[in-house]
Amino acid sequence: MLKIDSKKFNFSFFLSNRKKVNSLEEGAITYGGATQFDDGVYSNYSKSEYIKINKDKNSISLFVPSTVNVSRYVNNSYYVNYCYNKIKSLYNNNNIRYYDAKGSWCSEDLKQIIIEDITIITLETDKLTEKDIEIFIQLANWIKQEMQQEGVSIAINTALAIVWRGVKPLFFYVFILDHVFIPDRLIAIILHNNK
Repeated sequence: MLKIDSKKFNFSFFLSNRKKVNSLEEGAITYGGATQFDDGVYSNYSKSEYIKINKDKNSISLFVPSTVNVSRYVNNSYYVNYCYNKIKSLYNNNNIRYYDAKGSWCSEDLKQIIIEDITIITLETDKLTEKDIEIFIQLANWIKQEMQQEGVSIAINTALAIVWRGVKPLFFYVFILDHVFIPDRLIAIILHNNK
């Protein structure tokens, strides 16, 4: 098993392990958040600063919220489709899926537990690299800005990382082989500023 130091990515929070909990509320109170899947409710907790990468059968996921500006409900299908299509264009494999779930977390802005519908986009791959993690961080930053979120989660195998407000620059380039991944909004800003 390969290990990557999570500090390389400047996550606001990195929680290396997960534990089954009784409810979304319990997970938010005890661990700061939880996700409800078909087989139960899980919270992540810190045990190690390392991301564990398997020799094969890895997964990396992006959690797309259903709210804008922390608590105002919005149909997230535009954001899900945008991210799904970006991932599909970069990986060109059939091991990308998305599904609905519920998540909970403690809002610093509202000083309360938020429970909301989320959509999780997951890429399953044998080989998982630092570049793959950077791609998902960039998508999390895009969602964070576009949906005015305090933070956006990504899962790497059983670990959970949170890309929090102000941690990374809003837009940056990720070079993958001969592809340059640039968010559509950045292209529009560049075109607008060059007029």
